[in-house]
Amino acid sequence: MKKTIIMFLLSAIMLSALTACGNSGSSDIPGEGNSAAENQNTATDKETSAAEGRLAIADELPEKDFGGRNFTVACVTDSTEKYLVAEEQNGEGVNDTVFARNLSVEERYNAKVAYLQGGAHRDCAVLVANTITAGDADAFDLVQFHVVSNSGNAMKGLYMNWYDVPYINFEKPWWSASNVEDLTISGHNFLAMGDFALTTISKTYCMFYDKVEAVNYQVEDLYQVVKDGRWTLDYLQEMCETVYTDRNGDGESNEGDYFGMASDQQSNFNTYLWAGDNKIFSRNTNGELEYTYFSEHLIDLYNKCYELLNYNVGVYTFMDHNSGTIKFAEYSTLTANALLEHAILFLADYENEYGIIPYPKYDETQKNYMTMVDGSHEAMAVGKAAADLEFIGVMTEVLCAESYKQVMPAYYDVCLKQRYASSEKDAEMIDLCVDSRVFDLGYVYDNWNGVAFFFQELLRDPNKQDITSYYAAKENAAVQYYEKVIALFEDAE
Repeated sequence: MKKTIIMFLLSAIMLSALTACGNSGSSDIPGEGNSAAENQNTATDKETSAAEGRLAIADELPEKDFGGRNFTVACVTDSTEKYLVAEEQNGEGVNDTVFARNLSVEERYNAKVAYLQGGAHRDCAVLVANTITAGDADAFDLVQFHVVSNSGNAMKGLYMNWYDVPYINFEKPWWSASNVEDLTISGHNFLAMGDFALTTISKTYCMFYDKVEAVNYQVEDLYQVVKDGRWTLDYLQEMCETVYTDRNGDGESNEGDYFGMASDQQSNFNTYLWAGDNKIFSRNTNGELEYTYFSEHLIDLYNKCYELLNYNVGVYTFMDHNSGTIKFAEYSTLTANALLEHAILFLADYENEYGIIPYPKYDETQKNYMTMVDGSHEAMAVGKAAADLEFIGVMTEVLCAESYKQVMPAYYDVCLKQRYASSEKDAEMIDLCVDSRVFDLGYVYDNWNGVAFFFQELLRDPNKQDITSYYAAKENAAVQYYEKVIALFEDAE
Protein backbone atom coordinates (compact mmCIF):
# COMPACT_ATOMS: atom_id res chain seq x y z
CA MET A 1 0.00 0.00 0.00
CA LYS A 2 2.80 2.45 0.92
CA LYS A 3 4.52 1.79 -2.40
CA THR A 4 1.27 2.47 -4.25
CA ILE A 5 0.85 5.79 -2.45
CA ILE A 6 4.40 6.84 -3.28
CA MET A 7 3.99 5.93 -6.96
CA PHE A 8 0.71 7.84 -7.11
CA LEU A 9 2.37 10.88 -5.55
CA LEU A 10 5.30 10.69 -7.95
CA SER A 11 2.97 10.41 -10.96
CA ALA A 12 1.04 13.46 -9.81
CA ILE A 13 4.24 15.43 -9.33
CA MET A 14 5.56 14.45 -12.76
CA LEU A 15 2.27 15.50 -14.39
CA SER A 16 2.39 18.80 -12.52
CA ALA A 17 6.00 19.39 -13.57
CA LEU A 18 5.18 18.67 -17.20
CA THR A 19 2.35 21.19 -17.08
CA ALA A 20 4.41 23.85 -15.27
CA CYS A 21 7.54 23.42 -17.39
CA GLY A 22 5.94 23.07 -20.80
CA ASN A 23 7.01 25.46 -23.56
CA SER A 24 4.04 27.76 -23.98
CA GLY A 25 4.81 29.37 -27.33
CA SER A 26 5.24 28.27 -30.93
CA SER A 27 8.63 28.11 -32.58
CA ASP A 28 10.12 31.38 -33.81
CA ILE A 29 12.44 29.54 -36.19
CA PRO A 30 11.50 29.43 -39.88
CA GLY A 31 11.08 25.90 -41.19
CA GLU A 32 10.17 24.26 -37.87
CA GLY A 33 6.67 23.15 -38.83
CA ASN A 34 5.46 21.32 -35.77
CA SER A 35 3.21 23.27 -33.47
CA ALA A 36 4.18 23.82 -29.86
CA ALA A 37 1.39 21.44 -28.84
CA GLU A 38 2.67 18.69 -31.15
CA ASN A 39 6.21 19.11 -29.88
CA GLN A 40 4.91 19.12 -26.31
CA ASN A 41 2.91 15.91 -26.78
CA THR A 42 5.74 14.06 -28.51
CA ALA A 43 8.29 15.15 -25.91
CA THR A 44 5.89 14.34 -23.08
CA ASP A 45 5.46 10.77 -24.37
CA LYS A 46 9.23 10.35 -24.62
CA GLU A 47 9.82 11.76 -21.14
CA THR A 48 7.10 9.58 -19.62
CA SER A 49 8.72 6.52 -21.19
CA ALA A 50 12.18 7.59 -20.00
CA ALA A 51 10.90 8.14 -16.47
CA GLU A 52 9.27 4.69 -16.44
CA GLY A 53 12.55 3.17 -17.62
CA ARG A 54 14.38 4.76 -14.73
CA LEU A 55 11.84 3.49 -12.22
CA ALA A 56 12.23 -0.04 -13.55
CA ILE A 57 15.93 -0.32 -12.63
CA ALA A 58 16.29 -2.29 -9.41
CA ASP A 59 18.61 -0.95 -6.72
CA GLU A 60 19.12 -4.49 -5.30
CA LEU A 61 19.18 -3.19 -1.74
CA PRO A 62 18.01 -5.22 1.27
CA GLU A 63 14.98 -4.27 3.32
CA LYS A 64 15.95 -2.73 6.67
CA ASP A 65 14.33 -0.87 9.53
CA PHE A 66 16.60 1.85 10.88
CA GLY A 67 14.33 2.78 13.76
CA GLY A 68 13.47 6.32 12.70
CA ARG A 69 17.01 7.66 12.99
CA ASN A 70 18.32 10.62 10.98
CA PHE A 71 20.58 10.20 7.98
CA THR A 72 22.49 13.48 8.24
CA VAL A 73 24.37 15.09 5.36
CA ALA A 74 27.05 17.71 6.01
CA CYS A 75 26.67 20.32 3.27
CA VAL A 76 27.14 23.98 2.40
CA THR A 77 24.26 26.17 3.47
CA ASP A 78 23.17 27.81 0.23
CA SER A 79 23.67 25.51 -2.73
CA THR A 80 22.84 22.08 -1.38
CA GLU A 81 19.96 22.06 1.07
CA LYS A 82 17.31 22.65 -1.60
CA TYR A 83 18.23 19.31 -3.17
CA LEU A 84 18.36 17.44 0.13
CA VAL A 85 15.32 18.29 2.19
CA ALA A 86 11.93 19.62 1.08
CA GLU A 87 9.74 20.39 4.07
CA GLU A 88 6.52 20.35 2.05
CA GLN A 89 5.15 20.29 -1.49
CA ASN A 90 4.85 23.69 -3.14
CA GLY A 91 4.07 22.88 -6.77
CA GLU A 92 7.66 23.39 -7.93
CA GLY A 93 8.92 20.33 -9.80
CA VAL A 94 12.31 19.77 -8.17
CA ASN A 95 11.13 20.59 -4.65
CA ASP A 96 8.17 18.23 -4.95
CA THR A 97 10.20 15.33 -6.32
CA VAL A 98 12.79 15.83 -3.55
CA PHE A 99 9.84 15.62 -1.16
CA ALA A 100 8.62 12.45 -2.89
CA ARG A 101 12.10 10.92 -2.92
CA ASN A 102 12.63 11.51 0.78
CA LEU A 103 9.16 10.26 1.61
CA SER A 104 9.70 7.03 -0.32
CA VAL A 105 13.06 6.44 1.38
CA GLU A 106 11.66 7.25 4.83
CA GLU A 107 8.73 4.88 4.29
CA ARG A 108 10.99 2.12 3.04
CA TYR A 109 13.77 2.34 5.63
CA ASN A 110 12.22 4.20 8.56
CA ALA A 111 14.98 6.82 8.46
CA LYS A 112 14.70 10.56 7.95
CA VAL A 113 16.93 12.62 5.64
CA ALA A 114 18.47 15.55 7.52
CA TYR A 115 21.33 17.95 6.98
CA LEU A 116 24.01 19.82 8.89
CA GLN A 117 24.63 23.25 7.39
CA GLY A 118 28.31 24.08 7.28
CA GLY A 119 28.13 27.62 5.93
CA ALA A 120 30.21 28.54 2.86
CA HIS A 121 32.37 25.81 1.32
CA ARG A 122 35.60 26.71 3.13
CA ASP A 123 33.76 26.88 6.45
CA CYS A 124 32.12 23.55 5.71
CA ALA A 125 35.53 21.99 5.03
CA VAL A 126 36.77 23.14 8.44
CA LEU A 127 33.64 21.91 10.23
CA VAL A 128 33.85 18.49 8.60
CA ALA A 129 37.59 18.14 9.26
CA ASN A 130 37.28 19.12 12.92
CA THR A 131 34.34 16.78 13.47
CA ILE A 132 36.05 13.77 11.91
CA THR A 133 39.35 14.49 13.70
CA ALA A 134 37.47 14.62 17.00
CA GLY A 135 36.06 11.16 16.28
CA ASP A 136 32.45 12.34 16.39
CA ALA A 137 30.45 9.65 14.57
CA ASP A 138 27.05 11.15 15.38
CA ALA A 139 27.31 14.65 13.85
CA PHE A 140 26.76 13.47 10.24
CA ASP A 141 26.77 10.35 8.10
CA LEU A 142 27.59 11.64 4.63
CA VAL A 143 29.77 14.56 3.51
CA GLN A 144 28.60 16.33 0.35
CA PHE A 145 29.91 19.74 -0.72
CA HIS A 146 32.16 21.78 -3.06
CA VAL A 147 34.51 19.32 -4.76
CA VAL A 148 37.66 21.47 -4.73
CA SER A 149 37.30 22.31 -1.03
CA ASN A 150 36.31 18.77 -0.21
CA SER A 151 39.47 17.39 -1.80
CA GLY A 152 41.51 19.17 0.87
CA ASN A 153 39.93 16.96 3.50
CA ALA A 154 40.48 13.89 1.34
CA MET A 155 44.17 14.78 1.08
CA LYS A 156 44.33 14.85 4.89
CA GLY A 157 43.29 11.20 4.90
CA LEU A 158 39.95 11.93 6.59
CA TYR A 159 37.70 9.88 4.32
CA MET A 160 36.80 6.22 3.93
CA ASN A 161 37.46 4.24 0.76
CA TRP A 162 34.09 4.03 -0.99
CA TYR A 163 34.84 0.42 -1.91
CA ASP A 164 34.75 -0.40 1.81
CA VAL A 165 31.22 0.97 2.20
CA PRO A 166 28.70 -1.86 1.77
CA TYR A 167 25.90 -1.69 -0.82
CA ILE A 168 27.60 1.02 -2.92
CA ASN A 169 27.43 -0.13 -6.54
CA PHE A 170 29.33 2.09 -8.98
CA GLU A 171 27.98 -0.01 -11.86
CA LYS A 172 24.51 1.45 -11.40
CA PRO A 173 23.45 4.39 -13.61
CA TRP A 174 23.01 6.74 -10.64
CA TRP A 175 26.80 6.82 -10.23
CA SER A 176 29.09 8.57 -12.72
CA ALA A 177 31.32 6.25 -14.75
CA SER A 178 34.21 8.53 -13.76
CA ASN A 179 34.10 7.05 -10.26
CA VAL A 180 35.80 4.00 -11.74
CA GLU A 181 37.44 5.38 -14.88
CA ASP A 182 39.02 8.56 -13.49
CA LEU A 183 38.79 8.56 -9.69
CA THR A 184 39.80 5.03 -8.67
CA ILE A 185 43.44 4.06 -8.14
CA SER A 186 44.64 0.79 -6.61
CA GLY A 187 41.10 -0.10 -5.57
CA HIS A 188 40.56 3.17 -3.70
CA ASN A 189 38.12 6.02 -4.21
CA PHE A 190 37.59 8.75 -1.62
CA LEU A 191 35.38 11.28 -3.45
CA ALA A 192 32.45 9.97 -5.45
CA MET A 193 29.94 11.49 -7.88
CA GLY A 194 26.36 10.25 -7.58
CA ASP A 195 22.91 11.59 -8.48
CA PHE A 196 22.05 12.46 -4.90
CA ALA A 197 24.49 15.32 -5.57
CA LEU A 198 22.32 16.90 -8.26
CA THR A 199 24.79 19.72 -8.87
CA THR A 200 26.96 17.31 -10.87
CA ILE A 201 24.28 17.85 -13.52
CA SER A 202 23.13 21.41 -12.84
CA LYS A 203 26.66 22.84 -12.88
CA THR A 204 27.71 21.17 -16.12
CA TYR A 205 29.30 23.65 -18.54
CA CYS A 206 27.63 24.19 -21.91
CA MET A 207 26.89 26.97 -24.38
CA PHE A 208 23.62 28.72 -25.17
CA TYR A 209 22.87 29.99 -28.65
CA ASP A 210 20.05 32.18 -29.91
CA LYS A 211 18.30 30.34 -32.76
CA VAL A 212 16.43 33.41 -33.96
CA GLU A 213 19.52 35.59 -34.23
CA ALA A 214 21.43 32.72 -35.84
CA VAL A 215 18.90 32.87 -38.70
CA ASN A 216 19.11 36.66 -38.84
CA TYR A 217 22.91 36.54 -39.07
CA GLN A 218 22.80 33.66 -41.57
CA VAL A 219 24.65 31.30 -39.25
CA GLU A 220 24.03 27.68 -40.15
CA ASP A 221 22.19 25.33 -37.79
CA LEU A 222 24.68 24.87 -34.94
CA TYR A 223 23.03 21.59 -33.91
CA GLN A 224 23.99 20.18 -37.30
CA VAL A 225 27.47 21.66 -37.02
CA VAL A 226 27.88 19.87 -33.69
CA LYS A 227 26.56 16.59 -35.09
CA ASP A 228 28.89 16.84 -38.08
CA GLY A 229 31.88 17.24 -35.74
CA ARG A 230 32.62 20.69 -37.20
CA TRP A 231 31.99 22.62 -33.95
CA THR A 232 35.62 23.55 -33.25
CA LEU A 233 37.63 26.47 -31.89
CA ASP A 234 38.38 27.60 -35.46
CA TYR A 235 34.69 27.52 -36.36
CA LEU A 236 33.80 29.54 -33.26
CA GLN A 237 36.60 32.01 -33.97
CA GLU A 238 35.36 32.72 -37.48
CA MET A 239 31.69 32.82 -36.47
CA CYS A 240 32.31 35.40 -33.73
CA GLU A 241 34.19 37.71 -36.10
CA THR A 242 31.45 37.42 -38.70
CA VAL A 243 28.56 38.04 -36.30
CA TYR A 244 30.07 41.00 -34.44
CA THR A 245 28.07 44.19 -35.03
CA ASP A 246 28.93 47.75 -33.92
CA ARG A 247 25.40 48.13 -32.65
CA ASN A 248 25.88 51.53 -31.01
CA GLY A 249 27.83 52.90 -33.99
CA ASP A 250 30.70 54.39 -32.00
CA GLY A 251 33.41 52.62 -33.99
CA GLU A 252 34.70 50.72 -30.97
CA SER A 253 34.09 47.24 -29.59
CA ASN A 254 32.34 47.72 -26.26
CA GLU A 255 29.40 46.50 -24.21
CA GLY A 256 26.89 48.37 -26.39
CA ASP A 257 27.59 46.11 -29.39
CA TYR A 258 26.36 42.69 -30.51
CA PHE A 259 28.82 39.81 -30.08
CA GLY A 260 29.31 36.31 -31.35
CA MET A 261 30.08 34.98 -27.86
CA ALA A 262 30.07 36.19 -24.27
CA SER A 263 31.80 34.60 -21.30
CA ASP A 264 32.86 35.32 -17.77
CA GLN A 265 36.57 34.98 -17.04
CA GLN A 266 36.25 32.41 -14.28
CA SER A 267 35.81 28.68 -14.84
CA ASN A 268 34.07 29.50 -18.13
CA PHE A 269 37.65 29.95 -19.39
CA ASN A 270 38.98 26.96 -17.53
CA THR A 271 36.56 24.60 -19.28
CA TYR A 272 38.38 25.00 -22.60
CA LEU A 273 41.21 22.86 -21.20
CA TRP A 274 38.95 19.79 -21.04
CA ALA A 275 36.85 20.76 -24.05
CA GLY A 276 40.09 20.66 -26.05
CA ASP A 277 40.86 17.13 -24.78
CA ASN A 278 43.71 17.97 -22.43
CA LYS A 279 43.04 16.11 -19.20
CA ILE A 280 45.46 16.48 -16.31
CA PHE A 281 45.42 12.71 -15.69
CA SER A 282 44.70 10.09 -18.36
CA ARG A 283 44.71 6.32 -18.55
CA ASN A 284 47.74 4.88 -20.35
CA THR A 285 47.79 1.69 -22.41
CA ASN A 286 48.21 -0.33 -19.21
CA GLY A 287 45.07 1.21 -17.73
CA GLU A 288 47.04 3.28 -15.21
CA LEU A 289 46.30 6.94 -14.49
CA GLU A 290 49.28 9.11 -15.29
CA TYR A 291 49.99 12.85 -15.28
CA THR A 292 49.54 14.11 -18.86
CA TYR A 293 48.91 17.84 -18.48
CA PHE A 294 51.79 19.48 -20.33
CA SER A 295 52.44 18.75 -24.00
CA GLU A 296 52.66 20.42 -27.42
CA HIS A 297 48.91 19.95 -27.64
CA LEU A 298 48.44 22.03 -24.49
CA ILE A 299 50.52 24.85 -25.97
CA ASP A 300 48.56 24.83 -29.23
CA LEU A 301 45.24 24.64 -27.39
CA TYR A 302 46.17 27.52 -25.11
CA ASN A 303 47.30 29.71 -28.01
CA LYS A 304 44.03 29.15 -29.86
CA CYS A 305 42.00 29.95 -26.76
CA TYR A 306 44.07 33.04 -25.99
CA GLU A 307 43.52 34.40 -29.47
CA LEU A 308 39.78 33.68 -29.30
CA LEU A 309 39.17 35.18 -25.87
CA ASN A 310 41.51 38.18 -26.04
CA TYR A 311 41.88 39.24 -29.68
CA ASN A 312 38.58 38.36 -31.34
CA VAL A 313 36.47 41.49 -31.78
CA GLY A 314 33.34 39.37 -31.59
CA VAL A 315 34.00 37.97 -28.10
CA TYR A 316 32.87 39.81 -24.96
CA THR A 317 34.40 38.78 -21.62
CA PHE A 318 34.04 40.14 -18.13
CA MET A 319 35.40 39.08 -14.74
CA ASP A 320 32.11 38.73 -12.85
CA HIS A 321 30.63 35.26 -12.46
CA ASN A 322 27.68 34.57 -14.80
CA SER A 323 28.36 37.69 -16.90
CA GLY A 324 28.29 35.70 -20.14
CA THR A 325 24.80 34.36 -19.50
CA ILE A 326 23.60 37.77 -18.32
CA LYS A 327 24.84 39.26 -21.60
CA PHE A 328 22.97 36.53 -23.47
CA ALA A 329 19.81 37.25 -21.48
CA GLU A 330 20.08 40.87 -22.65
CA TYR A 331 19.96 39.71 -26.31
CA SER A 332 23.47 41.08 -26.85
CA THR A 333 25.31 37.95 -27.98
CA LEU A 334 24.66 35.00 -30.26
CA THR A 335 26.27 32.44 -27.93
CA ALA A 336 27.43 32.33 -24.32
CA ASN A 337 29.53 30.06 -22.14
CA ALA A 338 27.29 28.95 -19.29
CA LEU A 339 26.11 26.28 -16.87
CA LEU A 340 23.02 24.15 -17.47
CA GLU A 341 21.38 25.63 -14.37
CA HIS A 342 21.62 29.10 -15.93
CA ALA A 343 18.68 28.12 -18.12
CA ILE A 344 16.57 28.15 -14.98
CA LEU A 345 18.30 31.00 -13.16
CA PHE A 346 18.53 33.54 -15.99
CA LEU A 347 16.54 32.51 -19.07
CA ALA A 348 13.06 31.70 -17.80
CA ASP A 349 11.70 34.82 -19.52
CA TYR A 350 13.91 34.69 -22.60
CA GLU A 351 11.61 35.26 -25.56
CA ASN A 352 13.70 33.90 -28.45
CA GLU A 353 14.09 30.20 -29.11
CA TYR A 354 17.54 29.14 -27.96
CA GLY A 355 19.62 25.98 -28.02
CA ILE A 356 22.10 24.32 -25.68
CA ILE A 357 25.29 22.92 -27.20
CA PRO A 358 28.65 21.64 -25.88
CA TYR A 359 31.87 23.64 -25.85
CA PRO A 360 33.75 23.33 -29.16
CA LYS A 361 36.38 20.69 -29.80
CA TYR A 362 40.01 21.58 -30.44
CA ASP A 363 39.69 20.50 -34.06
CA GLU A 364 37.75 18.05 -36.21
CA THR A 365 40.18 15.20 -35.53
CA GLN A 366 39.21 15.23 -31.83
CA LYS A 367 36.89 12.27 -31.35
CA ASN A 368 34.48 13.50 -28.69
CA TYR A 369 33.06 16.70 -27.29
CA MET A 370 34.10 17.15 -23.67
CA THR A 371 33.20 19.45 -20.80
CA MET A 372 33.76 19.86 -17.09
CA VAL A 373 31.49 20.48 -14.12
CA ASP A 374 32.08 23.64 -12.11
CA GLY A 375 34.12 23.24 -8.94
CA SER A 376 31.16 24.26 -6.81
CA HIS A 377 29.48 20.92 -7.52
CA GLU A 378 29.30 18.46 -4.63
CA ALA A 379 31.55 15.46 -4.17
CA MET A 380 30.41 12.76 -1.76
CA ALA A 381 32.54 11.27 1.03
CA VAL A 382 32.28 9.22 4.23
CA GLY A 383 34.33 10.30 7.24
CA LYS A 384 36.69 7.87 8.90
CA ALA A 385 34.85 8.45 12.16
CA ALA A 386 31.75 6.80 10.67
CA ALA A 387 30.47 3.99 12.88
CA ASP A 388 27.58 2.35 11.02
CA LEU A 389 28.74 1.73 7.46
CA GLU A 390 25.79 -0.51 6.64
CA PHE A 391 23.38 2.33 7.43
CA ILE A 392 25.45 4.81 5.44
CA GLY A 393 25.83 2.47 2.48
CA VAL A 394 22.14 1.61 2.21
CA MET A 395 20.96 5.19 2.65
CA THR A 396 23.50 6.69 0.24
CA GLU A 397 22.78 4.11 -2.43
CA VAL A 398 19.00 4.40 -2.15
CA LEU A 399 19.12 8.21 -2.18
CA CYS A 400 21.27 8.18 -5.31
CA ALA A 401 18.94 5.62 -6.88
CA GLU A 402 15.77 7.52 -6.03
CA SER A 403 17.35 10.79 -7.15
CA TYR A 404 18.04 9.15 -10.50
CA LYS A 405 14.50 7.83 -10.68
CA GLN A 406 12.52 10.73 -9.25
CA VAL A 407 14.45 14.00 -8.97
CA MET A 408 16.48 13.80 -12.18
CA PRO A 409 13.37 13.50 -14.41
CA ALA A 410 11.96 16.64 -12.81
CA TYR A 411 15.17 18.66 -12.99
CA TYR A 412 16.71 17.41 -16.20
CA ASP A 413 14.31 15.42 -18.36
CA VAL A 414 11.31 17.62 -17.64
CA CYS A 415 12.39 21.18 -16.77
CA LEU A 416 15.44 21.49 -19.01
CA LYS A 417 14.11 19.48 -21.93
CA GLN A 418 10.52 20.69 -21.79
CA ARG A 419 10.53 24.20 -20.45
CA TYR A 420 13.81 25.19 -21.97
CA ALA A 421 13.88 23.02 -25.05
CA SER A 422 11.37 22.86 -27.85
CA SER A 423 12.19 19.72 -29.78
CA GLU A 424 13.80 16.31 -29.71
CA LYS A 425 16.97 17.87 -31.13
CA ASP A 426 17.24 20.15 -28.11
CA ALA A 427 16.93 17.17 -25.79
CA GLU A 428 19.65 15.31 -27.69
CA MET A 429 22.02 18.25 -27.34
CA ILE A 430 21.45 18.49 -23.60
CA ASP A 431 22.09 14.76 -23.36
CA LEU A 432 25.33 15.26 -25.29
CA CYS A 433 26.49 17.96 -22.86
CA VAL A 434 25.79 15.77 -19.83
CA ASP A 435 27.33 12.69 -21.42
CA SER A 436 30.46 14.73 -22.20
CA ARG A 437 31.25 15.48 -18.54
CA VAL A 438 34.79 14.79 -17.34
CA PHE A 439 35.68 14.32 -13.66
CA ASP A 440 39.45 14.55 -13.98
CA LEU A 441 41.51 13.31 -11.02
CA GLY A 442 43.78 16.35 -11.44
CA TYR A 443 40.84 18.71 -11.02
CA VAL A 444 38.83 16.83 -8.40
CA TYR A 445 41.87 16.63 -6.09
CA ASP A 446 43.45 19.95 -7.06
CA ASN A 447 42.46 21.89 -3.91
CA TRP A 448 44.07 24.98 -5.51
CA ASN A 449 47.51 23.32 -5.33
CA GLY A 450 47.84 21.79 -8.79
CA VAL A 451 47.49 22.99 -12.39
CA ALA A 452 43.70 22.86 -12.73
CA PHE A 453 43.21 26.64 -12.69
CA PHE A 454 46.19 27.70 -14.81
CA PHE A 455 44.03 28.18 -17.90
CA GLN A 456 41.70 30.75 -16.39
CA GLU A 457 44.59 32.54 -14.64
CA LEU A 458 46.51 32.89 -17.90
CA LEU A 459 43.73 33.48 -20.40
CA ARG A 460 42.40 36.51 -18.54
CA ASP A 461 45.80 38.11 -17.93
CA PRO A 462 47.44 39.85 -20.91
CA ASN A 463 50.81 39.77 -19.13
CA LYS A 464 50.89 35.97 -19.00
CA GLN A 465 50.63 34.93 -22.62
CA ASP A 466 53.36 32.28 -22.57
CA ILE A 467 52.04 29.11 -20.95
CA THR A 468 55.36 27.31 -21.40
CA SER A 469 57.36 29.65 -19.17
CA TYR A 470 54.47 30.03 -16.74
CA TYR A 471 54.22 26.27 -16.32
CA ALA A 472 58.00 25.84 -16.09
CA ALA A 473 58.07 28.12 -13.05
CA LYS A 474 55.37 26.11 -11.30
CA GLU A 475 55.99 22.60 -12.61
CA ASN A 476 58.01 21.22 -9.68
CA ALA A 477 55.47 22.27 -7.09
CA ALA A 478 52.57 20.93 -9.15
CA VAL A 479 54.22 17.59 -9.87
CA GLN A 480 55.17 17.14 -6.22
CA TYR A 481 51.60 17.87 -5.19
CA TYR A 482 50.16 15.34 -7.61
CA GLU A 483 52.67 12.77 -6.38
CA LYS A 484 51.04 13.23 -2.97
CA VAL A 485 47.63 12.72 -4.56
CA ILE A 486 48.71 9.42 -6.07
CA ALA A 487 50.34 8.40 -2.79
CA LEU A 488 47.01 9.00 -1.03
CA PHE A 489 45.56 6.13 -3.04
CA GLU A 490 48.55 3.82 -3.29
CA ASP A 491 49.55 4.05 0.38
CA ALA A 492 46.01 3.67 1.72
CA GLU A 493 45.29 0.54 3.70
